[in-house]
Amino acid sequence: MSHNLSGKVFIMHSENADPEQHWYLWLDHQLKRLDVDVERIFLADANHPDAEVWQTCLEAQCNNLNDQSIVIAHGLSCLATVRFLAKKLQQTNIKAGLFLAGFNERVPQHPEFDAFVQASSFESGILRANILRRIVFFSSNDPVVPVPLTFKFSHMLNAQLIEVAQAGHFRAEDGYAEFPQLLDILQTLLKAELN
Repeated sequence: MSHNLSGKVFIMHSENADPEQHWYLWLDHQLKRLDVDVERIFLADANHPDAEVWQTCLEAQCNNLNDQSIVIAHGLSCLATVRFLAKKLQQTNIKAGLFLAGFNERVPQHPEFDAFVQASSFESGILRANILRRIVFFSSNDPVVPVPLTFKFSHMLNAQLIEVAQAGHFRAEDGYAEFPQLLDILQTLLKAELN
């Protein structure tokens, strides 16, 4: 099999979703057509997310990260993923992290996330040092995560911020059953020799 694009892409779904929903399956198919290795990670009981359970899910399914890996996380899984990576990347680095509508503090209108947020402390310096490219996407009209919280999340990662106008929370019901802009950025990252 010819791998013109190296690396492996891990896709973490959002709260209230599963790996088949939104743009995850579409992106998986697009990348596989380019001969890219993709894994969609299953996070258990996403309608009632538990911070420790999600860490266990990530441990079990993202154990072969290396300097060619790219992780993509969406919504609440951004927080779970950065917490996981802050532990995991003490010995290694990854090529890129793409975070959509990420946040790492309480969302006033979603008190059901409070316990998850409280349980999710991590050391952000490791993330800035060992995720070589950090990109955060925010939508101008996100109904779930207030934009200032995603700005703060991006600042914590010292990430590049990309605005997607009127994308809601990047879900199928917001018009995001496909996400061509994300695919374009990924193709560029997969081709790039980052060191």
